[in-house]
Amino acid sequence: MRPHAKEIKEIISLGRKLDDLMYETYSLFAQRKDFDRRLVAFWQDMADWKKDHVKHWKKISKTYVFKNIFHRDKDDLKLIIKQLKSIQAELVEFLRRLRKKRITQQDAVSQTILSEFCLVSDIFLEIFYTYDEAFRDKETSCVEECERHLVRMANTLKPYLRNNPLYAVLLKSLVDLKHKYDFLLTTFGKVKKAAG
Repeated sequence: MRPHAKEIKEIISLGRKLDDLMYETYSLFAQRKDFDRRLVAFWQDMADWKKDHVKHWKKISKTYVFKNIFHRDKDDLKLIIKQLKSIQAELVEFLRRLRKKRITQQDAVSQTILSEFCLVSDIFLEIFYTYDEAFRDKETSCVEECERHLVRMANTLKPYLRNNPLYAVLLKSLVDLKHKYDFLLTTFGKVKKAAG
């Protein structure tokens, strides 16, 4: 068994479960008649994206080989698992309230940012980057698809986030994602190969 294989398998499983939960969450947001139509359309698109993302997780679970590009040790991975389980528990609780329609549009906006921000992590970036490099059509990229959805999310939600510190957190996470993805491409990927 490869080093850290057990932990990576669990992280992939949790990533898929989180996207399943977010698919359900966004689908329920999209059904709310009391929410702004613009947001409802946005959440329907997010639900469709999450549904597609779950298909990628299924492929990843069968094919992924961890390269440990960011040099994580077992303790780092165990901490990530603990954090992901905590996010999962929070999402399950939020969904329970949502099913009873006990959340406002502002709650939904905040939850969207919290959910997506938590998933903009190095480990998921590495998993999807490696998956892109090995198995996907070179014209498309899971990471770039995520980045497009997050940028759209930032633009769509901006008017609903006046003076909300979550917006600054979202923008910072987008900058971090872009920086780390550029690092992966220029150090390990297509950009380096094209230059070499």
